[in-house]
Parts: sequence; C-alpha cells; structure tokens
Amino acid sequence: MGKKSRARAAAAGTRLDPHRVVDESGKAARGDKEKKVGAHAHPEWAPHLNTASEDLTAKLFTLVEVILGVVPVVVIGLFLASKDATSVDKLTDVFSQDPSMVVTFISACLQPFVAYMLYMIYRKYCEGDAGFAAGNLIGLLCSEILLLNIPGVIGMGILLWRVWRNVAPHFESWLFERRLTGVVADIAGSLVILVLAFLCATAARGLSGM
Repeated sequence: MGKKSRARAAAAGTRLDPHRVVDESGKAARGDKEKKVGAHAHPEWAPHLNTASEDLTAKLFTLVEVILGVVPVVVIGLFLASKDATSVDKLTDVFSQDPSMVVTFISACLQPFVAYMLYMIYRKYCEGDAGFAAGNLIGLLCSEILLLNIPGVIGMGILLWRVWRNVAPHFESWLFERRLTGVVADIAGSLVILVLAFLCATAARGLSGM
C-alpha cells in the first residue's frame, strides 16, 4: 500500500473512531527543528518577515547575488572583445603585457564569493542573527569600496540600509556578548574577502604608479 493510501486509511479510521488519537509528535518535532535559530539570534522580528517590505528585501538580496555572480563572466567577455583574444593563449599574452588586467580579473573573481556570503547573510538575517548580518554586510561594503566595484558598493549599501532597521537595536549587544573572538568568528568570511580586496587595491595602486 502506498503512502497516500495508508494516509487515507488512517484518516478514515480516525473519523470512524472518535476516541482514536493520532500521534503527531514527529510532526511537532520537525516543526520545532525548522524554527530553531542561532544561539545569539533575536527572533522577535521574525513575524514581520512575511510583510511586503521584507519580500522586497529578499528579492534585492537575490538580485545582488545574481549580479555579482556574473561579474567574472562579463569581465572575461570584455577582455576577449577589447583585446581580440580569441584563445586562452592570447588572453595569457594580454595578461603578461598588462599586469593591471590580472588585478582586475582577480577582483572580478572575488564577486561570486561575495554573492555566496550574501546568501549566508540572508539566512542568518531570517533567523534573527543581527550581528552576523550587519557585521558581514559592513565588511563586504568596505571590500567593494576597496575594489572600486560600483555595482557592489550600491548593492551592499542598499541591502545594509534595508536590514539595518531590524538589526540596529541588537548590534551593540552582539558586540558585547560575542566579544572580540566571537565577533571575528562571525565575520570571518567577510574579513577574508576584505583582506583580498585590500591586496588587490594595493597592487592596483602600485601598478598605476609604475
């Protein structure tokens, strides 16, 4: 007997026997597991996540993730078109002749990692982890400024502005509760990207002064 048939039989048996009790402990346990949030979460704004405003926030996160994810493809396409590099060998020659393009290419390759970080940030935001969301968005915004990535700067600024009204009341308490080691652990991903962005910015400045 299939699962649907067994479910129909069980429902029919329950209707025929009004004293029968169906054990829904498993369903309740699954529901509790789905609602579990982080140890440092502040889920009091969770009921508001179903509002039209928060639906727009979710769409903006997705839009920025998609834009940043395709940045390397766009940059490679521009390289191939502008330098008539129709093969990998020619593209290698272009890079060897103009080292600044290597820096630009590395900067572009960081953007998919930024997009993945945004995916993680939004998940934590929905759980109510205010510090993780705000701290990492601030770190990513600084990274995009260092990389001079205008779409990234605009995107991070908009997302930070959208979530700040919910995370701001808990940001200071997150700093005091987590202390230095906890804060560093929470924003480790954006810190790695920030360090790489700083190296790219330093290399670009050095090459421009050659």
